[in-house]
Amino acid sequence: MSDRLKVRLAYQRGFQVVDGNTVLQAFDERNDAFKFVHWRGARVWLDWSRTVIGGQTLPFDFTAMFQQDAVGRVFKAIQGPGAGTWLWTCFQGGARGTVANKDEAAFEVERAFTRYIIKADWR
Repeated sequence: MSDRLKVRLAYQRGFQVVDGNTVLQAFDERNDAFKFVHWRGARVWLDWSRTVIGGQTLPFDFTAMFQQDAVGRVFKAIQGPGAGTWLWTCFQGGARGTVANKDEAAFEVERAFTRYIIKADWR
């Protein structure tokens, strides 16, 4: 099984959790689908695209989307003492950090968003 699972809208109603082309399970509520992913030790696979600000595509800058919503961002520090590191942020919940490469940054955004949706860190 993958460590990243896709959560998508199901035909007519609800959400499906998908691994590749295989539907693992369907749920009425998004949160239940996210919990299923988390309980399997995985994270939700977000859609990634280049960040566009003011009509300009930014170098080394990517935005994470879930359905139609931007949920996070990763970008490479170009200058300063952290030059070469990657910064990441999950817009919901405010999790953020700095890591060595883009793959780690994407991992952190996907993990933070999955945990935010299921309220894993709420007390």
